[in-house]
Amino acid sequence: MNNTSSDNNNNNNNYSNSTPTTATMSINNLINPSNSNANNTNYDTNNSTEVGTFVTNPMTSPPRRPSNNNVPPQLPDPLATPCSFLRNNSASATPSLIATPPPPFKYPLPHSPYYDARTSLGSNSSSSTNLKMEDKLRYWRHDAYLKNLYETAAFWGNKVVTITGDSNDVFWLAQIYYNMGQYVRAQKLIWKLMDTSVACRFLAAKCCIKQEKYQEALELLGEENTFADRGYRSLVKNTEGGIQLEASICYLRGYALSQQANLDSAKKCFKEALELDVKCYEAFHELVSNHMMTVKEEWDFINSLKYEEQLDCEEARFVRMNYISMLQKYDHVTEIQEARAELEEVWRLSNNIDVLLSRAEELYSQCRFKECLEITSKILELDTHNPACLPIHIVCLHELREKNKLFLLAHELVEHSPDIPVTWFGVGCYYYLIGQNDESRRYFSKASTMDSHYGPAWIGFGHSFAVESEHDQAITAYSTAAKLYEGSHIPYLFIGMQHLQANNLLSADEYLSTSLQLCEGDPLVYNELGVMYYQKLNNATAIDYFKRALILVEETKCRPQVWETTWMNLGHAFRKMGDLDAAITYFQKVTTMTPPSPSALTAIGYCYHVKEEYEEAVMYYHESLGIRPADPITQDLLERCLEEMILLVNEEKENERV
Repeated sequence: MNNTSSDNNNNNNNYSNSTPTTATMSINNLINPSNSNANNTNYDTNNSTEVGTFVTNPMTSPPRRPSNNNVPPQLPDPLATPCSFLRNNSASATPSLIATPPPPFKYPLPHSPYYDARTSLGSNSSSSTNLKMEDKLRYWRHDAYLKNLYETAAFWGNKVVTITGDSNDVFWLAQIYYNMGQYVRAQKLIWKLMDTSVACRFLAAKCCIKQEKYQEALELLGEENTFADRGYRSLVKNTEGGIQLEASICYLRGYALSQQANLDSAKKCFKEALELDVKCYEAFHELVSNHMMTVKEEWDFINSLKYEEQLDCEEARFVRMNYISMLQKYDHVTEIQEARAELEEVWRLSNNIDVLLSRAEELYSQCRFKECLEITSKILELDTHNPACLPIHIVCLHELREKNKLFLLAHELVEHSPDIPVTWFGVGCYYYLIGQNDESRRYFSKASTMDSHYGPAWIGFGHSFAVESEHDQAITAYSTAAKLYEGSHIPYLFIGMQHLQANNLLSADEYLSTSLQLCEGDPLVYNELGVMYYQKLNNATAIDYFKRALILVEETKCRPQVWETTWMNLGHAFRKMGDLDAAITYFQKVTTMTPPSPSALTAIGYCYHVKEEYEEAVMYYHESLGIRPADPITQDLLERCLEEMILLVNEEKENERV
């Protein structure tokens, strides 16, 4: 990089050509790539450049009481209302859903996992003797199902089907097969019923999803939302209290499309599912966890949902506060904190896993890793191996350099959960932490092979190349993550950073601008833009971006030490413009942080050196060497400063003689 120095001393070009620091890769943004506000500042002893490591992630039903007579409560009939939901999915084939989507069981919900379904008949033991055999078998089937005795449930359920031939009994037996993991068996059982029942078609599509037959699932569900013009379902309160089957179908369609990498259509389906029923959490989770929308799009969409039209006032408020608390933590931070506070105080959810995770994500975005680790540790005590918490917990261990704890956690995950990608992501993070990049790539690659849509593994894969300055390979990995996380600014930010390091300023400008459009609340984006303009010798614009970054740091209440590099960059930009007093002010800001930065002390010494205030310069050079004695740059500057002092003294003496 060829920068023209404006400094007054031409003998100190080595230091004057140092540049603001762009981010080298760390593990922080291997997870939920929405959180990137972090950096760790080190000093490269081989040159004078400040090295800043910025890192930037069954249908239910309400309890129903039994009647007082000896007739058991009747199961809902999912096949009672025929519908024209045909396999050809023609435009005229509009499904006519049953009024009440059938849950697996409509019997009174138990207070104990070993609830005996026969007690719903009352205390009169003779009441059960008046039942027909098929009714008794149904009770046995339900009781076994509640106790997870699926073989028993299937055995007696099969007898009921043989005795009655009832389509309802066929449906519930298929449900049991599905929960046993016997998807082909369940699908074959209800095959003849799919043309007359949307519920059976939905179950068959779920079986296809489990077998990774996504196109076949779409053929069953239809590739378009047939309920799009049926606004009455979303404008009328759901009196049944469960999740509407229309919303479930939209969600399942979206999931199948996402597995085919058709993310635009998948996002549309997930949004339609929530518009039909705001309680369909799976759709919300897919949108938010996979960053399918930008920060602004998330906020606008969540606030546009028809909570009050679908739910009672209290229920609507509860659902809305839960969703707001789980949004990305860049914009509307105050509103998210207020939503979480209401959940904790009004609804007594202070120890709820999701509420705790929301707080952990906020601390993580503020780079308060020690506090975040305390909360994630509490979450894992309450819910061992929680899949949403594990990535944040792993990255916090990495950032705090907890090698032993990370090794033990990775070993435990390999032993107990070897079939999930986060396990191998954790192993990859451990090897990345100890500097074995080849091994880390191997395990990041294994995680991405297990789930090609697992974005953290692709980000980690890119980091393992970036740390070795393998820019092309890193950009390829980040580009894959960008396709998976279309609404996230992080992959574009990392691609821009790689182009910056390769001095491809035109490409860097393109990707960093895209990142800024997707998220205007991340200080790291502004830091990198400042570095880019610094390299373009546009120091005034660089200063503006560095200042914007520090304003956002103040707003998000990040620890100042984390953003030490941005303060240093701002000082260097003022130094390049010749405003040495302003530069000294910003370098002094860094020296007040703990631990004190030897780089900042050297920079202050250099400014005094240029101003020819040699005594002050020598004092700061000595102070810097007291912290880092082996720094060759500071040693060289000190020697030159002393030589210039001697020359100045000799000149003064010569002038006195004359």
